[in-house]
Amino acid sequence: MEARVHHTEWRYEIICLALGLLFAYTGISKVYDWHGTKMGLNNQVFPDWMATALLYGLPPVELITAVMLISNPFRKTGLSVSIILLSAFSIYIGIVMTGIFGRIPCSCGGVINSLGWGEHLVFNLAFLGMAVIGYLKG
Repeated sequence: MEARVHHTEWRYEIICLALGLLFAYTGISKVYDWHGTKMGLNNQVFPDWMATALLYGLPPVELITAVMLISNPFRKTGLSVSIILLSAFSIYIGIVMTGIFGRIPCSCGGVINSLGWGEHLVFNLAFLGMAVIGYLKG
């Protein structure tokens, strides 16, 4: 029984660390490449006011989420925010892929830039699955 509890805790730690690194990376990369992030958001299919809100709001939310995921008392909240963010972006990717907007905008920046929309959706769904598992196990 003791080994099973330890194994579950280890998986929980890995999930929280992986998600924390993901959100730290995405938040830092948006700030580091502010101009590229701004251009990328303005190229998306949503209104300018939303692009501006995301430009200024998303990096702090991602960075705070990363901190919550590595801070024991706030992990459950960090996992909840992770689920919301990953779900929202996965839904957006799915909608973009349907072609409903008449065009498919370019993808996001950073290392993840090399992924197409389909690969990005799989990537997001994998991390979403990890966040749900972490939330349920935490």
